[in-house]
Amino acid sequence: MNILGVSAITFSAAFIFAKELEEEYRRSEDLLQNILPKPIAKRIKHGELPIVDNHDEVTILFADLLPIAKRIKHGELPIVDNHDEVTILFADLVGFTKACSTMCPQLLIGSFLLDVFSAFDKLVVNRGLEKIKTIGDAYMVVGGLNNESNQDPSKQVLYLAMEMFHELEKVNAKFDLDFKIRVGVHTGPVIAGVLGVSKFAYDVWGDAVNTASRMESHGLPGVVHLSSTAYEKVKDMDCFDFRSLGISSIKGIGAMETYSAHLKKKFSVSNYK
Repeated sequence: MNILGVSAITFSAAFIFAKELEEEYRRSEDLLQNILPKPIAKRIKHGELPIVDNHDEVTILFADLLPIAKRIKHGELPIVDNHDEVTILFADLVGFTKACSTMCPQLLIGSFLLDVFSAFDKLVVNRGLEKIKTIGDAYMVVGGLNNESNQDPSKQVLYLAMEMFHELEKVNAKFDLDFKIRVGVHTGPVIAGVLGVSKFAYDVWGDAVNTASRMESHGLPGVVHLSSTAYEKVKDMDCFDFRSLGISSIKGIGAMETYSAHLKKKFSVSNYK
């Protein structure tokens, strides 16, 4: 084969590769703009992170995108996955909404909340769990959506809750603040997936989600509030002290025995991976 022929083949291969890269880039651009408003997507594309915008009525914080984007990128939409048993955690910063009306947004959102959620994100990844979303100052995590870890997801969620308390203390100290979180945990079946054609997001649905949310809202600051189902999954963990809170009437659910979980002083969660 002469030099001209080799050059032609090389050029053709390079041209095809360039077209594939261009198509991959276009799909990534379309995906980003489907998940986020165009002005926000453009700012992220140009390296502006974090994004904290002040509006008359709301403050918006962009956090991150989920790995599920890979499946969407390859044309899998809608995504609907059934999970027979997962463990769901809701955490909420007590008094944060009220503080938004009195504190500097750049400090409260762009610094404090960013540090809190960034710390939580790292903990979630280290525990092999899945962050679903943030809703204002609330944070939602699910364990058991993937099989990448050999660890019991229910126990990893409870360890995570204790680590979240510890991380919040550190961020509070950094900014001389004193926020606390309520944490609720429940175990049950869910449907997980992505619906819609624009501004879509990975989410979970089912009674288990509502129950976990109720565990958080009916709980106390600084305490992990467990449903009876979640308690049954973790009650053999000897590093925790579990206390029955008796039968409570949970809004939208009815009468349910619930429990609180407290880390025993002689134990450190960091020793448990």
